[in-house]
Amino acid sequence: FVAEVARQAGLSWREPARKAAEHWWIASYSALRTGEIEAPPTSRFDDAAPDSPAAQKAADDERESLVVPLRTGDAPSLHRFPRGPNPGTFLHGLLEMAGREGFAELAAEPAELREQIARRCQLRGMPEWIEPLAAWLRHLLDTPLVLGEGRAVALAQLASYQPELEFWFEARNVDVRRLDRLVQQHVLPGLARPALARDTLNGMFKGFIDLTFEHDGRYYVVDYKSNWLGEGDAAYTAEAMAAAVAGHRYDLQYVLYLLALHRQLQLRLPDYDYDRHMGGALYLFLRGSRAPGQGIHHARPPRVLIEALDALFKGEKAEQTEAMA
Repeated sequence: FVAEVARQAGLSWREPARKAAEHWWIASYSALRTGEIEAPPTSRFDDAAPDSPAAQKAADDERESLVVPLRTGDAPSLHRFPRGPNPGTFLHGLLEMAGREGFAELAAEPAELREQIARRCQLRGMPEWIEPLAAWLRHLLDTPLVLGEGRAVALAQLASYQPELEFWFEARNVDVRRLDRLVQQHVLPGLARPALARDTLNGMFKGFIDLTFEHDGRYYVVDYKSNWLGEGDAAYTAEAMAAAVAGHRYDLQYVLYLLALHRQLQLRLPDYDYDRHMGGALYLFLRGSRAPGQGIHHARPPRVLIEALDALFKGEKAEQTEAMA
């Protein structure tokens, strides 16, 4: 009917020379794939980003699940806590709860902290873990975390922080292989890691940062990792944690989180300077929190990398981003 009316009225319209569909999608760190096989483009018109912190944590944590039942007389330390995405999400949930309730408030009320943990453990049929987890979390809240450069602060001492900070920023035809090259050049150089598969980020990039805080004029991002690296505290060496970071490509994750924080600080701090204000990323390997290094992998990528990635995501030409790096 419309075509007939248009014909009689002598109307005409232009035909588009290309398909209306565009390689535009919502991506996240969890959507980045390793390997040589290019992701099928037809899958890229769906939202490939998690819609909640819990969904992101389930995607980011170790994929394998393992439960080793406690034997009579076994000490239920965190090294024996079940492994896999669901236990990892459970531990993450305890820290998210502590952040929302208030680190200092819960540290000052151990009975309330134990009650919060007890409810969660009982729902999952894990009553034997109530006391060990309560003791572990009290210790984690009260123990100063080493931030480098002579700085240290306990979670319970933080005055300015935001749990589960959600971020979004635009990605303009970002070549994932180029992103990978830049990161491998500047972060843990020489350490083996799986390469990213060929892909293009075009649309929006989003994520949830477990914890963002300010201390002594510097800003930090924190991610909680439940990875099991060995039977005891001795397994959580700096070398072992760096190998885990590279092997799981957490290097990409914290670089992208720092890029998000970098852009936020540019907007919020009138005198912002990366070298002066950026404290870096703290990856807390939770099972190693009582190890000599506190299970902390601390990274502060060079300014040149963050600025090159900022240009890359803005769609600037390859020659410009490569020259910056």
